[in-house]
Amino acid sequence: MTVELQIFFTAMMPLLELRAAIPLAVLVYEMNPYSAYLWAVLGNIFPIFIILAFLEPTSLWLSRNFSFMEKFFNYLFERTRRNYSERVGKYGFFALFLFTAIPLPVSGAWTASLAVFLFGLPYFKSLAAIISGVIVAGGVVLFLTQAGIEIGENYGFQAVGGLILLVLFIYFIYHRKKNNYKKNV
Repeated sequence: MTVELQIFFTAMMPLLELRAAIPLAVLVYEMNPYSAYLWAVLGNIFPIFIILAFLEPTSLWLSRNFSFMEKFFNYLFERTRRNYSERVGKYGFFALFLFTAIPLPVSGAWTASLAVFLFGLPYFKSLAAIISGVIVAGGVVLFLTQAGIEIGENYGFQAVGGLILLVLFIYFIYHRKKNNYKKNV
């Protein structure tokens, strides 16, 4: 299998997506960064069509043929829509775009496609928002990968590790203060 196809299939995987495919291509396989970006973005976009096309018919078939699946889907839809419909209604497709564009764990094309299914959002607008988010996320991951390489070459990879630890430290402090604020309010 060619390196391009390996990157394409890596980007298709739900938890890895672009966050793993682009650094793998650039750092391990030493691909041209633009080629790595292209193959990873294409690989990340491909499953969106499959998920959006087949998730609803599959869930309907499972609900009709298995009573426990009908109960599960009813619970899932009611709970999700009750808890998040206000935010989805308020921010709409921009939220879907941002959710896909910011390359954090558990955010990306797969989860955004599942959200489209759960909220019953229009197909083509959702597809455009998710694809736009994947394109931006690919650029962000490529930039961070290239920046990490440059920092590592100029300052040593200990500096890259220290920078990552600093960002994680700031994130956890912010997250902790935010949760404590919610508890006190």
